[in-house]
Amino acid sequence: MKAITILLLLVSIATVCSAAFEDREEYVAIERRGGLAALNAEISAGKRLSLKSQDRAVERLERRGGLAALNAAVSAGELALKIQDRVVEVFNTLHGAKELHERTRSLELVVANGSPHTLKFAGEYFDSGTWYSQPAILIQPDDATVATVANRQGSWFTGVTGGMSWEIVGTGKYLTIGFTNPYAGSFKTWIGVLDRASPKYGYDHAQDEYVKLVTSEGFNLIARLEDSNIADRRMVFAISNE
Repeated sequence: MKAITILLLLVSIATVCSAAFEDREEYVAIERRGGLAALNAEISAGKRLSLKSQDRAVERLERRGGLAALNAAVSAGELALKIQDRVVEVFNTLHGAKELHERTRSLELVVANGSPHTLKFAGEYFDSGTWYSQPAILIQPDDATVATVANRQGSWFTGVTGGMSWEIVGTGKYLTIGFTNPYAGSFKTWIGVLDRASPKYGYDHAQDEYVKLVTSEGFNLIARLEDSNIADRRMVFAISNE
């Protein structure tokens, strides 16, 4: 009798594990077939997928969709137009930025605000280099600011590396970025949302030059590199609500 009970228990466990595995396989397949529309079609057609797996699929796909929307806005939407306006303003202010180009290392830093919150500048950190032109103190929703940084004038064998923090007004959170263009080494970026202003944290965690698409504390975040007309490279950092 005891052996039969154990056998039944093992069968039950195997059935649950098998169902969980099937849910996961179905979930992955739905993601590959095209996201929320595909998921809705599967559910409407009566396909077997647990409620927990449905919720998990929806959450991940919506998050991915939000990041895609932010990336599109920065590339060709309203934020892209604002970024272009701010870039032109800085370019004109710096009279073509000839002197900036002559610096050993330079960066154009764009912070784009696709969230409904005002961003308020909360501090900077430089491990090397300094400002060439500073960002706006406030970035209103659906607007952007452009700053330029470079190695210190007269310095030898140095680059420009550091971080910035922006208060996300009304949330108690801080958008934080990191950037590097060292004399020896590669471009690196970092973006995240912290519960304190810590621009050095952004610098300390900067890694590689690849596009970063992340979610943090209820926000979608993007960091990416682009060509620049006024500096070695342009780094675009963007935020929107998740």
